[in-house]
Amino acid sequence: MLETTLPDLVADLVAVRHAGGYRFKIQERVLHQFVDHCRREGYPDASITKEAVQGFLYSRHLRSSTVRRNELALRQLTDHAQAVGWYAWTPVTTTAVRVCHQPPYVLTEGEVRRLFAAIDSQAMSCYSNKAMVDPVLFRVLYGAGLRVSEALNLTLSDVDTSAGTLRIRDSKNGAGRTIPITSRLTATLDAYTAAAHPTPEHSDNVFYSRAADRPINQSTIYLRFRSYLADAGIPHFIGGPHPHSLRHGFAVANLRRWAADNADLAVMLPYLACYMGHTDLRGTQYYLRLTADAYPEVMDKTQIRFGYVIPAPAKDQS
Repeated sequence: MLETTLPDLVADLVAVRHAGGYRFKIQERVLHQFVDHCRREGYPDASITKEAVQGFLYSRHLRSSTVRRNELALRQLTDHAQAVGWYAWTPVTTTAVRVCHQPPYVLTEGEVRRLFAAIDSQAMSCYSNKAMVDPVLFRVLYGAGLRVSEALNLTLSDVDTSAGTLRIRDSKNGAGRTIPITSRLTATLDAYTAAAHPTPEHSDNVFYSRAADRPINQSTIYLRFRSYLADAGIPHFIGGPHPHSLRHGFAVANLRRWAADNADLAVMLPYLACYMGHTDLRGTQYYLRLTADAYPEVMDKTQIRFGYVIPAPAKDQS
């Protein structure tokens, strides 16, 4: 292994992580940046020195969260290097990350109506297909609770309108899932695909920009969403609303509906977690807290089953 170069070592680690089912895309990019740094600065192969690591991690003005991410990626590389006999200095992941949790924004029913009215009113243009794509794309986000990346990754082979299902691949947590969708959303997708894909191929992106093999960039969706908010008279501010607010709205709407139907929320919560692609119940319990806060009529029902998780609001002592 002494003849192994640093690029070889990185490629081997990436292959191992992929074989283990990890996505590893961000870490792979960081490690290639480290390889470029070592080559540019003239560090020799067959070792990973403290100077090389610290120069890469701390010589640039980066956000603490980025430094922390890079530290964790390099720790994996140095551990792998040591396992094959290299000398490798391992960074200590002590960079403090300041986490600021913004409460999620959930659009009101009136805001949802105004938003989709603005989306649906876009004029057709020979320069863009957004008037055809966006009414369906944003309905998929709201009606199926998908992440933006999940919706943009959909191909025609992932949409089964006869069964009324969507297959989600390469999701945030690395696990795929197949979810049922409503008959109304199924009909909308069926009509859209017939119009948007006159000569369909299984590998075509459901939502595309200028050609079916060119998916839409996520940043484009965020910019369009901001424009639709303005058209609908809905203010934008730090923390929301943003496209992910439609996913929040999906979760809250289902929890409200189940509470109104007197369903046992303790039983329904795992179903919602599975549907939305959460790896555990923590993210879904977050929506339960949000629902109870935003809709007081749900509070009594959540107190019955989740009083130990969701405390009732403090009574006014004045």
